[in-house]
Amino acid sequence: MGSQLTFDVMHMKILVTIITVLMAPTCYGEECEIQGKAILWAYDACLWGFETDDTLHPGVIECVEKSEKFMKSVSACEAKRTFKRRICDFVKEHKMDGIDQETCMFEDKALGAIS
Repeated sequence: MGSQLTFDVMHMKILVTIITVLMAPTCYGEECEIQGKAILWAYDACLWGFETDDTLHPGVIECVEKSEKFMKSVSACEAKRTFKRRICDFVKEHKMDGIDQETCMFEDKALGAIS
């Protein structure tokens, strides 16, 4: 009876470990108010920064490369917040009608070209 109990406890521990490992990404995954991939927000911020829609612009390419290095040093959500904040600063600087800093931060779609 003692060996059966030890065997059942061992199986229970294995089962709990498996469940914990499988649930970890969903339970502990970072929730972020900004949807989409950080690299896309980085591109958008770089395009705004160089006032172009040319993804092959040398300045944009260099900016994105720097952004990729930055993304490795922070969480994905923090990177998205940083890039989005940069975009919103450009929006504010160019005084886009009807879009303030708070509205901008929670807007999930691209805000269009600088006119």
